[in-house]
Amino acid sequence: MTTTTTTTATGRDWRNDAECGDVDPEIFYPLDLDPFGPAVTAAREICADCPVRLDCLLDVMTGEDPARRWGIAAGLTPDERADLFAGRRVSSIRPGAVAA
Repeated sequence: MTTTTTTTATGRDWRNDAECGDVDPEIFYPLDLDPFGPAVTAAREICADCPVRLDCLLDVMTGEDPARRWGIAAGLTPDERADLFAGRRVSSIRPGAVAA
């Protein structure tokens, strides 16, 4: 695994500011990875307003083995991160949803 930096542009470890800091980490490793299922939705809700979501995503995308993606990171499922890594558009919008 690649060693990554966890510091932000201000020199702080981004994990100190993460919304998930006081949450049971198991919520980010659901057995059911349905992108619209209740388990993934619960993890996404924690990530949604996180001030360091981008730092989290950059850290995980730099350090994770593409063949072994697992868990929810920065609000994205392993398949969504694989799409992002491959340069495909990631959509977490429910099928049939209409933008307001």
